[in-house]
Amino acid sequence: MKTNMKWAVLAMSIFFAACSTGYKQLKTSKEAGFSVRDYQTFNLQYTFPEGADTLAPLFAESKALATKTIASHMKDKGLVKSDKPELMVNLSVKVQEKSQTRQTDFRTDGLPRYMGQRRYSWKSEEIEIGKYQEGTLILDVIDTKNDRLVWRSGIKGVLPENTIKAEAGLTAAINDLMGKLQ
Repeated sequence: MKTNMKWAVLAMSIFFAACSTGYKQLKTSKEAGFSVRDYQTFNLQYTFPEGADTLAPLFAESKALATKTIASHMKDKGLVKSDKPELMVNLSVKVQEKSQTRQTDFRTDGLPRYMGQRRYSWKSEEIEIGKYQEGTLILDVIDTKNDRLVWRSGIKGVLPENTIKAEAGLTAAINDLMGKLQ
């Protein structure tokens, strides 16, 4: 569990650092007739794994960057931040640890050896060669008057271990999502 919280904290800062190397944009869904121009106010909320915000420094910096980027886009669309918003923007992050595997092959993994009996065999199998984290960033827009989801989009990709491009990657991912919001 502690490992999951660690990656949740790093998710906002590391996630999409590989934006330039590729990530998968998830399907965007939009309620018929929805337009951001029909609203005047917005606010932000976040959905992160429990306890993620207690593992501070990177989490706090990444959350502040995401807040700044989303708020800037919403203001560019003519909305004002409010405590009683007409639109609620929810940013959700989920991180999963996955295993990378490969299929064994007698050409690369050696031929079967004679064991003293004629009942020897060699079987191909999958072996684990590494672990990596895959993250999903979902952006939901909720109409608070009618309490319904009016727009949703997301991005999914592998979290790189290199944190040098983290700020640019996170900004690019959010810019891509917000660019779809019309």
